[in-house]
Amino acid sequence: MKPSLVEYLVCPICRKNFNIKIIKKSKGEIMEGYLICINKHKFKITNGIPRFVTDATKDFVKTEDAFSSKWKIYHKSYHEKKWFEFQRNWFLERFQWEPLESFNKFLLTKHNILDAGTGLGNSANFLSTNKQSLVFAIDASESVNFAYKKYGGATNIHFLQADLRQLPFKKNFFDYVYSDQVLHHTKNTETSFKYLTKFLKKTGHISIYVYNKKAPIREFADDYIRSKTTKMSVNDCVEFSKDMTILGKSLSNLKRKITIPRDIKLLNIKAGTYDVQRFIYWHFLKCFWAEDGDFERSIGVNFDWYYPKFAYRHTPDEVRKWYRDTKIKITSFKEIESGISVTGKK
Repeated sequence: MKPSLVEYLVCPICRKNFNIKIIKKSKGEIMEGYLICINKHKFKITNGIPRFVTDATKDFVKTEDAFSSKWKIYHKSYHEKKWFEFQRNWFLERFQWEPLESFNKFLLTKHNILDAGTGLGNSANFLSTNKQSLVFAIDASESVNFAYKKYGGATNIHFLQADLRQLPFKKNFFDYVYSDQVLHHTKNTETSFKYLTKFLKKTGHISIYVYNKKAPIREFADDYIRSKTTKMSVNDCVEFSKDMTILGKSLSNLKRKITIPRDIKLLNIKAGTYDVQRFIYWHFLKCFWAEDGDFERSIGVNFDWYYPKFAYRHTPDEVRKWYRDTKIKITSFKEIESGISVTGKK
């Protein structure tokens, strides 16, 4: 933890300022210690990271344990350059920021940036292009340990283990809030979004991506299978995710296409020509297979869907209403099969 971080923090319980007790420092970073507010709420700093997660409810712990387990197993694959570049380009496409220079120009107007659900820190690194800005990267899972190890040396990134539904920051603090592929894994996507908007400055922007509702048979299959997989052990769900990955790979290896001559409205299937694997994937069964053939990462994507307690899907109309309710004007809206990407300005 950088000593300067304490200037920006407040107690997530009582909203009071912190005093800091340093136990161990290394190369200018506080590695061990405590943050203590005037009301005696105490939070540990361990391995260079302040720890603010207090929710001990079963469902919350189950969800965060899912991601902690995933990143422990697959963090090397997700830190690879090709994955970082894919995610960056996918982000630019979904949020309509292409080319990259357009987004970098946008970042020049943003000083305090919240990366709400940083995972392994790739997004925090991407958001830190403007060296005059400060990126506050949070995650409730232990993925933040790998993020700090990889990117903690960056002078303008602060890593914290914190729940995006109980933030240790003052309201109206951020110029930009970014929460990509995260909110649908919280207890309530809508209330989590509305909570985040309270931390936006006037004229600040917020970008989110949430899962889209799928075709009805896929929704039925997802609900049924997840009713079983979310109760599995980590190892058992990893093995199941391997089976789904092998299935996705086998279907992809067919290299065959199927043509649907006209819409099947009841099943939400549109007329067109589809790759067989993608047709089954979008309409009937989650069996992800990465186009670049990365087997380990494909397992991780399937595990990411089948193991977490929370994995909500939403409609475009629902998401638009959240922005209306919070009086945030939508500046970019894009719906694709997997999800809905939105940016809005307060």
